[in-house]
Amino acid sequence: MEKSKESLRAEGTTNYLRLTDAAIRAATLPPGKSQHYLHDTEQPGLAIRMRATGGRTWVFMFTKPGTKGTQRKTLGAWPKFNEKAARRAATVVAGEVVIGIDPNEGKREAKRQALAERQCTTLATLIVEDGPYEMSLTGRQVVNWKPAMSALRRGLKDHFDLAIAELTRRQIMAAVDRIGKTGKRGAAKDLRKHTHTFLEWCVGEGYVEHNVLAGYRVPKETRAQRVGRRTKGRALLDEEIIKVWHASGKLGTFGLLTRMCLLGGPRRSEPAMIEWQNHVMDDRITFEAAWTKMGVYHDVPRTHLVEEVLTAAKHFQRATSDYVFPSPKTGGQMSGFTNLVDRLVKEAGVAKFTMHDLRRSLRTIMSRCGYDNEIQRLCVGQKPRGIDQVYNHDEQWIIRKMAFEAAHDYIAELVGAKRGGKVVRLQRTNPLDPIKAELLGRLREHYAAATT
Repeated sequence: MEKSKESLRAEGTTNYLRLTDAAIRAATLPPGKSQHYLHDTEQPGLAIRMRATGGRTWVFMFTKPGTKGTQRKTLGAWPKFNEKAARRAATVVAGEVVIGIDPNEGKREAKRQALAERQCTTLATLIVEDGPYEMSLTGRQVVNWKPAMSALRRGLKDHFDLAIAELTRRQIMAAVDRIGKTGKRGAAKDLRKHTHTFLEWCVGEGYVEHNVLAGYRVPKETRAQRVGRRTKGRALLDEEIIKVWHASGKLGTFGLLTRMCLLGGPRRSEPAMIEWQNHVMDDRITFEAAWTKMGVYHDVPRTHLVEEVLTAAKHFQRATSDYVFPSPKTGGQMSGFTNLVDRLVKEAGVAKFTMHDLRRSLRTIMSRCGYDNEIQRLCVGQKPRGIDQVYNHDEQWIIRKMAFEAAHDYIAELVGAKRGGKVVRLQRTNPLDPIKAELLGRLREHYAAATT
């Protein structure tokens, strides 16, 4: 039974007054309460709900025959929804109550329909080829959308027929653990990462209420696990660089692409996208920001070794393709790197490596030639650290070119190719440091002369 106004006043939980914009503005929340209602004395059922957060909302209180207690219909937030608008809305709701219509039925029906849609939406429907999630990734120009979709389709294939709202954390982690036990730690990590991102997208699109992987933390590695785990990636030794360089000369366009990865430090897919017309300039080769993982473009100067690679690549040009390193089978973008690298490793007779190890090798060589980490990052298209990426927009092309030339001279000495200059080895200082020191010295002398 609905409480009387007298009993509510006795409890001190509500106030009754004529609700005007001025009265609401002046009202305060009683101490110790998280919410408080002000009821209108002129229009029965109309009230303002005040919260400790500062929000104030117009509501209409009513009772429904056959239902216990008082129900609430939200009308709108004050002050955007002012007194005049709230009274009109309350009159409409009061009319619905009189004729037996539940004012909240429309909202309940919308929730039931949304629940029914979620129950009918299976995992396969969302991650199918050209499906909603793939279209979202490609529409946002996500660089690695193909690996992401491949990880989801392969890792969660046992749950394709399951409604997305019924997918549990245990099912996902079981799939991750199954891949991890095969020794593919990277693939297991990728599945967990891409599934988390996918579920966040599902929450945003309204397919699920919450992300079942939210709050998950990978267990901290023990000392034994850290000691026994192989360090991720490696840099090729000098003797390996020699063998890989000569073996790559027997593998056509893929071999030339391999040399470009060693000389320029790009990720393996980036050289596969460069075109003669658009990316081979008079003094450099440019890799567009849209291709790269970090969304940062980078250039490689046309040194003596790069010129040799481009000259050899012209022998593989196709009339139907403008790619510098076209696929030997289709003439389009090169793919199938795993098998191609395995063939190169066998041909070179070296320990197994990845294309990304060539990127690490270039940075290691630049370090041996005396160039610091910041210059190395700029050379291979990695973002500067901290706030420098926001405020420092100097491309530093001259020193980047010097770093590439020194590294390429180093490689040229190893492989017996033509060199452009003296090779700087094991110099632990930046070649520009003496210039900086000289400029600072001149500045000190100028300042000292001005103050005397």
